[in-house]
Amino acid sequence: MKKTDIKRVAFCGMFTAVAIIMGYIESFIVIPGLLPGMKLGLANCVILFVLMRYGLTSAALVSLVRIIVVNSLFGNMTAAAFSLAGAALSIFVMSLLKKSGRFSTVGMSLAGGVAHNLGQVLVAMLILDNVGMFCYFPMLIVTGVAAGVFVGILAGLVISKMDKVTKM
Repeated sequence: MKKTDIKRVAFCGMFTAVAIIMGYIESFIVIPGLLPGMKLGLANCVILFVLMRYGLTSAALVSLVRIIVVNSLFGNMTAAAFSLAGAALSIFVMSLLKKSGRFSTVGMSLAGGVAHNLGQVLVAMLILDNVGMFCYFPMLIVTGVAAGVFVGILAGLVISKMDKVTKM
């Protein structure tokens, strides 16, 4: 294995651990007024950083491991299905926007937040066999935009500081 590959694996392992810790901490944060089950998505700051720095495959793997570990330890596998669908769609959308080169970190995160919510609504529609669940999506767009902007700003700050540390 080349030195750069070893560094990539080490950093992705470290970022996976940070994402798991952030997911765990976030489970204790209750924000009054948010719809049931809504979170800020703090771990997505890590995922966005990994996507920007190491690419789609690394971001998808970090996200997958985080979802499996967090839901195995602190959640349940039904929640994992929602998380996986949301994360997959979010990472896919953000990677397309990254490839275009026309979107800022905040723009990518905003779109990722909305895509994450869409993925979760689609899974809810399948699991519950109820297309009426889609009525929930307009409310989720608002929270997805707000969380996406917050996470995008935070990720931008992290990227500007961490890029110096993780340069290969």
